[in-house]
Amino acid sequence: MVVKRSSLSMEELNRQRRAAVQLRLQEKTLGFISKSTGLSAPTIINAHKAYLTGGWAAVNTKPRGRPPLLQEALSSQDEAELQGILFPPVGNDSPKVWDIDTLVHWIAGRALEKSGKQPDRKAIARFLSKYKLLARSLLDAARSHRGNHIQTWLANDYREIQKRVKQEQANLFWVDERQLGNADLPYFQLVAHTPRGTQYWLTLAKWPTALNWTAFFDGICKVSVNKAIIITQNPAVKKNTIISNWIAQHTDNIEVIVLPAPWRSTPEPAADTSHHPSNFSLKTRQSMSLTHLQQLEAESIHIMREVVAEADNPVMLYSIGKDSAVMLHLARKAFFPAPPPFPLLHVDTQWKFKAMYELRDRMAKESGMELLVHVNPDGIAKNINPFTHGSAIHTDVMKTEGLKQALDKFGFDAAFGGARRDEEKSRAKERIFSFRSEQHRWDPKNQRPELWRLYNTKKHKGESIRVFPISNWTELDIWQYIHLENIPIVPLYYSAVRPVVERNGTLIMVDDDRMPLRPGEVPMMKSVRFRTLGCYPLTGAVESTADTLPAIIQEMLLTTTSERQGRMIDHDSAASMEKKKQEGYF
Repeated sequence: MVVKRSSLSMEELNRQRRAAVQLRLQEKTLGFISKSTGLSAPTIINAHKAYLTGGWAAVNTKPRGRPPLLQEALSSQDEAELQGILFPPVGNDSPKVWDIDTLVHWIAGRALEKSGKQPDRKAIARFLSKYKLLARSLLDAARSHRGNHIQTWLANDYREIQKRVKQEQANLFWVDERQLGNADLPYFQLVAHTPRGTQYWLTLAKWPTALNWTAFFDGICKVSVNKAIIITQNPAVKKNTIISNWIAQHTDNIEVIVLPAPWRSTPEPAADTSHHPSNFSLKTRQSMSLTHLQQLEAESIHIMREVVAEADNPVMLYSIGKDSAVMLHLARKAFFPAPPPFPLLHVDTQWKFKAMYELRDRMAKESGMELLVHVNPDGIAKNINPFTHGSAIHTDVMKTEGLKQALDKFGFDAAFGGARRDEEKSRAKERIFSFRSEQHRWDPKNQRPELWRLYNTKKHKGESIRVFPISNWTELDIWQYIHLENIPIVPLYYSAVRPVVERNGTLIMVDDDRMPLRPGEVPMMKSVRFRTLGCYPLTGAVESTADTLPAIIQEMLLTTTSERQGRMIDHDSAASMEKKKQEGYF
């Protein structure tokens, strides 16, 4: 019977550990030792390792719980006071601005009063880890925020602020307010943090009033050796007379900058909603919920950040279509202002539209990302092409096998793809995190559940993950987002007069002189556009007059067919592929 360590005294546990080591030295099995001593196998192994590295003295287990001095330093009364500091009771407005260092000094002072000895500051910091309050950086939120005006502000105004901070040797603080706790016992905070992550907070029993804000600013001035430059997103800080008058009286010590209006996701409150300062609240009372596209955007950005945090060598597959354009835009938002921390990979079949190659090179340069281009050398050697071998063989050799080669060549363990569930049935089966075996095979019965948008990224050696951050988007969502964000796309998506030939009921654009015309076949000039893009001999156009994004969106609202129906396929693809394999084409 294995006995729980927590039920044993320290002396008894050490005695059993020494007995277990002696039996281990006699080459007894773990099962025998566990049965004899009541210790678990991991405890026996750890005790034996400790003996081998430090002798018998190292076998004894370390004391559990807090260090003795820290235990003496914080009585139950002290802990109640600490709880009152961090989580005040209703009706108590804490006047002190706290940070982790201040709390360490507070506990150290109590220890010094009682024992006359200074406790281990690291032990105090470890103890305080459960109380440590982590503030979300406004700057981090801005990096994933919508709108070009935000990026313009960061690139111009914020950069000038940083220069001025350096020239004046001032201290920069980002300030926000937030609600914590739960519905039964809520508490509120004003939070300030520096670009290096140092945090200060003022904990309150209700939403901050104007007097709370001035007290918090005064606390920041005290902790800031030099002038404090504060950036906040709350416009009422400047509009309220009490706060603005206080700032005007302390211009030598503090400067407050309010972010531009497009930054805020909530409507501005009135300049003075209440004349009495105790009733004034800077909390915007009517918050706006996220739109459908904002929710999709937030989900996709979360997925990308999750992959970067967990994967060793991620990559983004870039096929230059509208889905890839949206995915690249989301990646740039997720890691702004730095470029995304992974390269772009284009598996080239050498049969893409000329306009696609032009946009590919331009977007890679604008994004600052490395562009990797891979072409299947076996397909080139055997001159695999869509006209001679058909769509099935061409796609399998140049795209499917080419992708596997590229992933193996560069050692990528996670690859972002632009597949969406609404495109076709096979893609509807894919999870957002789709695991592949060492041979890049997909087993639909061996996939992980994704309940509550929680993703299990653990994988065996050699396995890889295909990640689809826009899996929940629809074609209409894609077009609306492109219009909203002004994302560059291939001009072929817009309607224009182009040379096309009709084959098997599908309009194929003649993009270069490699396309062989059949007897009697003459290109016709028609007003067409493309709903999906790939190799030009395999991509069908649709007759349309939609030459603007609003017109395309209107067209999408009325369409009843899938965009994938524009792809050219072999009707006898399986039989054709088997025949070509036997003939040694690939």
